Amino acid sequence: MRTIVVTSTADSGHGTLRQALQDTQSGDTINFDPTVFPPSAPVTIFLTSGLPPVSQGNLTIDASNAGVILDGSSIPESWVNGLEATSNGNTVQGLQIVSFSNSGISIGGGAQNNTIGGDRTIGSGPLGQGNLLSGNYVGINLQEDGTSFNTIMGNLIGTDVDGLAARGNHETNIYVGNGASHNMIGPGNIIAYCTEGIKIESTNSLGNTITQNSIHENLSGIKLNGSNAYLPPPAILGYDLSAGTITVFSCANCIIEIFSDDGTQGKIYEGQGMANDAGIFTFDKGASFTGPHLTATTTDIDDNTSGFSPPTTGTRKSSLLQEGNTLPIIGLQPKQSSELQDNKIGAHFSNLWLLEPEVFPGAVLDASHILELGVKRARFAINSLDSDKVHWSKPEFSIDPSHDEFITSLADNGVIITYVLSFWDKAYRAGGGEIPIPRFETEDDVQRYLDYVRFVVHHFKDRIEYYEIWNEPNLTGTIQWIEVDDYIDLVRRAVPVIRQEYPEAKIVVGGTTSLTDAESQTYLFRILRSDIMPLVDVVSWHPMYGSSPEYDSQYYYGYPSLVQEIIDVASTHGFAGEFVADEIHWNTPDLPAPPWPIYSETESAKHLTRSIVMHRGMNIAVTQLLLYGKPQVFRANQNLSTIMAGAEPTNLPIEIQSEATHIRSYSFSLPNGDKLIALWTDGVAVDDDPGVKSTLIVPGFSAQKVMGVDVLNGFEQQVITSAEDGNLVIRDLLVKDYPIILRFSDIAPP
Repeated sequence: MRTIVVTSTADSGHGTLRQALQDTQSGDTINFDPTVFPPSAPVTIFLTSGLPPVSQGNLTIDASNAGVILDGSSIPESWVNGLEATSNGNTVQGLQIVSFSNSGISIGGGAQNNTIGGDRTIGSGPLGQGNLLSGNYVGINLQEDGTSFNTIMGNLIGTDVDGLAARGNHETNIYVGNGASHNMIGPGNIIAYCTEGIKIESTNSLGNTITQNSIHENLSGIKLNGSNAYLPPPAILGYDLSAGTITVFSCANCIIEIFSDDGTQGKIYEGQGMANDAGIFTFDKGASFTGPHLTATTTDIDDNTSGFSPPTTGTRKSSLLQEGNTLPIIGLQPKQSSELQDNKIGAHFSNLWLLEPEVFPGAVLDASHILELGVKRARFAINSLDSDKVHWSKPEFSIDPSHDEFITSLADNGVIITYVLSFWDKAYRAGGGEIPIPRFETEDDVQRYLDYVRFVVHHFKDRIEYYEIWNEPNLTGTIQWIEVDDYIDLVRRAVPVIRQEYPEAKIVVGGTTSLTDAESQTYLFRILRSDIMPLVDVVSWHPMYGSSPEYDSQYYYGYPSLVQEIIDVASTHGFAGEFVADEIHWNTPDLPAPPWPIYSETESAKHLTRSIVMHRGMNIAVTQLLLYGKPQVFRANQNLSTIMAGAEPTNLPIEIQSEATHIRSYSFSLPNGDKLIALWTDGVAVDDDPGVKSTLIVPGFSAQKVMGVDVLNGFEQQVITSAEDGNLVIRDLLVKDYPIILRFSDIAPP
């Protein structure tokens, strides 16, 4: 084992870092001459090409007693890393690595047991054993299967050398993906001022632990995109900033870390501990929290770490379901689709040719994450449903075996499928013709569509029951656009073709764009008043892309009346089938927003659960845009899918006494006779809502047991009730801005 000292600031030649990397062998150490690289006045090495990869293994690059800056701004090539390790057991300390077009430090190729950084108090250099990685495209990049057991600690990532000013990397401060697993991020890193603080993605990236860091002022602090077992963040149940106490709910025997922040992440590490067998963790710091907001992460027994919990506001003694209720809480156990009765909750997606990671983790066509969601409905097409995303080179009259297998998997697991019969007439375009818009104004165009309908229904009739005639036909100016009279005629022509191929088929019409648009409403009601209503089985529409009291309150609060009008008009014109609200969605900051508003992930989850319960309460089935990379949205949906399995709307009389405004409630009956009441304050959703104390009265009824279910945070608790004057009474119930569901067992008139 040798020590090689870098004595030159040049890019290449004798005494340079480049030469040292070429000359070293496994077990060697590279140091830097502090007289050439003074700790108090760091010197820059301007590179003109990428350095040799660290392939020797067990190599130490130690600038902890020097001042060394590696600068990649003069490299003409794109996608060049600062340092790249493809071997095991290496250590990199004390360097400032800036302005590289790719990653400051990249570890891949299955490299293991590498250490990036160390103790910043050890060494005379400005960073001690830590490194600085700023102004690169990615700060530190760990990826590929087998890239495991690496440690990132004591580094400044996205900041200046003092850890205070913004010098963020352009895309991600720390990226872990493509199967990189069981890596340790922390302790002691400052990770700030970037689009993504830490991003971990792909379903086979597991067991990556994030601990005792300062993560702040990133657009997204910790983003899990189908990774780390999709572990949801913990729920903060109660806290007192001045007393320094907090109670958190998470998974049983998981490690909880508590942070203070003036935003939504974790700037100041406050402490940690283990949740008990029920998932409860109570922490007493022994002094005030720094605040003003508290967040928490959880790390499970398999070393997966979650993202941050929603930040708290103010001080709150308890955030459970009922004030003064000390009965134990129990974690919900979500079930998969195959285990559930129909909940009429579904997922919407399309374009199986281009598997977007936000929809299909790791861009792999696999039904498992859809089944894990617990949905019983799926609405999709193999081709894109949006005309601007069509793959013109892909066939329309043949089915890829992988698509067949995927659809079979959904059907075999009890998912009821709606296939959207959008047809792009690719053969017509391949012959040199431009597809005319609006569509289907000639008999030849109609016949080609009917041939396509016949082909699809014939192929899938043993697995798919529902067939939707077109998607968003009112979308003018695109090849989706069909004049309303031509659309109605197309339905008349397509119905007998579908019935001939599959008499039991359910035929879906409508599929109009967001009803916030008056022209979309006009188009839909023209369909509802037509003579095709007795011929079809389902009416669908797209109601909500970000609708809320905050942005379009008139539409939001008037929506139930609009739905009732849709039902009444369709029924008057001979319709006796089902209604479906499709593609509901609330955008989060990391997704393209225009023209829709942006919500935090917590707010998005709250609006999603509100919308699902509201539609189900009106006996409307519902599908949402399938986005896997949102743990809170995913888990809330998963919990709701389980709780609502088999639920049918009913009319259970209730009285609510509360100072809250806009309380909305719906009641349901379960197959075993239990009843559900879902209620929430239907105003502007916020990240942290303590709830409004309310009294719920069920006149003339009693119940053996009432359980309160928090679908957002994933727990339930028995609710304290009383019998008063022949009524069932629940006092001090905390009604919040997302559905709390009460499950009544053995409910009956006294």
